[in-house]
Amino acid sequence: MPQRAHALPPVDSVEELRAAASGEDDNGQPVYEPTDPARPIGHANPPRRTKGQAAQPPPRPSRLEVERRVAEAQLWIAQRTPLALIYEKARESWGVRNTQTINRYLNLARERMVEELISDRRRHQAEQIFALNDCARRAMDAEQFSAAVGAFRVISEIGGLLRAPLKPSEVKT
Repeated sequence: MPQRAHALPPVDSVEELRAAASGEDDNGQPVYEPTDPARPIGHANPPRRTKGQAAQPPPRPSRLEVERRVAEAQLWIAQRTPLALIYEKARESWGVRNTQTINRYLNLARERMVEELISDRRRHQAEQIFALNDCARRAMDAEQFSAAVGAFRVISEIGGLLRAPLKPSEVKT
């Protein structure tokens, strides 16, 4: 099998978002360069702005602004904000009307949340064990011993001490 001579470099997701379209047309397709639909576009005929589009397109966001938007998207995801409300908030906060671009921000935010969860797994485990210890203590104070036992079982599962099922499987004879 012939090998490829040139491999494409990995695309930096922040740069991809900086270059994303800020608006979309009626069909939901991104609008990158406003053009005059009455004037055909060709090799010797570059696109030209219409009279109503005399203003410059919005500037590309800086890397810092993209990072801020990703952090804001992570917050919205963590708050379990509905997608329609996220679109509305993004339009107000970022000035981005293109749903594809907003989805790119959301996908990057989700990827980063997963990376943080994987890299900080020990910290997350410790937080969960601490919270379950508190839950078990309150359950014992309220004399709800089955809830306390359940909390301790989950603690041992998180800690990796309990691998086998609690109840033996029934043997069919």
